[in-house]
Amino acid sequence: MAIDKNRIRELAKLLNIHTVGNAKFELNNLMMNNLEYLQWIFERELEVRKERTIVRVRKKSNLPQIAFDKNSLHDGVRYQVEKLEKCGWAEKSENILITGSPGSSKTALATHLANAAIDKSYKVLYLKLDELFLVLKNKDILQQARITYGRIKSADVLVLDEFLYLDIPKLDLELLYKTIMGINSTTSIVYVANREFYDWIASSEDKYTMQLMIQRSVASSELVSS
Repeated sequence: MAIDKNRIRELAKLLNIHTVGNAKFELNNLMMNNLEYLQWIFERELEVRKERTIVRVRKKSNLPQIAFDKNSLHDGVRYQVEKLEKCGWAEKSENILITGSPGSSKTALATHLANAAIDKSYKVLYLKLDELFLVLKNKDILQQARITYGRIKSADVLVLDEFLYLDIPKLDLELLYKTIMGINSTTSIVYVANREFYDWIASSEDKYTMQLMIQRSVASSELVSS
């Protein structure tokens, strides 16, 4: 039976087999038997689908496009970052706290680790703390806030930037505490902050809730000083 390469590609597109349907290779150049060819197709197809998923997740993550130079870190911090790049923390739903003075590349480091998690097929979402509050306060009345809230609940990794950069009112702190406790067991939270724990408690209107949040989530995070 004569082989019609165009028909093969048409059938592949109908079956959503992108490797063949989008002509990722030249059919005449493969020296394989039927079973070897079939295995090759399936393996390449899985690679293509994984690449597409990563592109889609990265686009939805809201991560800023910031360059990060790991070589600029001190040896101890660089070793710690290289360990975190393996994403064992995301596998175990453990948290990370990145601290440092303004301009010390905290956000760049958080973005770098979040991208490493995406490369390992974890769903990631990046929000600044004020953006999180907008979502939480409007999720019942605004569609976009409701969609983002759903993504918060389903994320494997949530990056919270500018965390407690400024003091927040008592009711907002209670809302933040409730949200973090609701996802803390299933989601890794990457906190990005430029204030120490004692500053958070000392300046907080509700010291009890602040201390609870620190003890139950933030204090157990792996600390990275950028």
